[in-house]
Amino acid sequence: MEALVIHAAKDLRVETIVTEPVAPGQIRVRVRKGGICGSDLHYYNHGGFGTIRVKEPMVLGHEIAGLVEQVADDVTGIAVGDRVAVSPSRPCGRCTYCQQGLQNHCLDMRYYGSAMRTPHVQGAFRQEIVCDASQ
Repeated sequence: MEALVIHAAKDLRVETIVTEPVAPGQIRVRVRKGGICGSDLHYYNHGGFGTIRVKEPMVLGHEIAGLVEQVADDVTGIAVGDRVAVSPSRPCGRCTYCQQGLQNHCLDMRYYGSAMRTPHVQGAFRQEIVCDASQ
């Protein structure tokens, strides 16, 4: 599949990346629309923001919507063909807050298209994305 990959400031490429398999609890979404956020612009124009810098190739994007293409066997409440918006937040599932069902307070939250960590969290500007059904 193709994705929009940033390598450095002003170095944006359309590249072929691996298509991920759908695991239990996950869905595959065909990306139909994406919002270009200020952070995407900072990555493109400046290679990052503040002290955060692109250190390795990273798929940009975290604001997307699309159509469900595949649903894991154990997922309920979502069907192939559903229109969805995907939350860019990826809670750890392990911290105290996540264990209490308060994922919005996660102590180890990750976000699609973020260079805050190495390895970077790959983003959603791609033809399709596999994500947790809860997102």
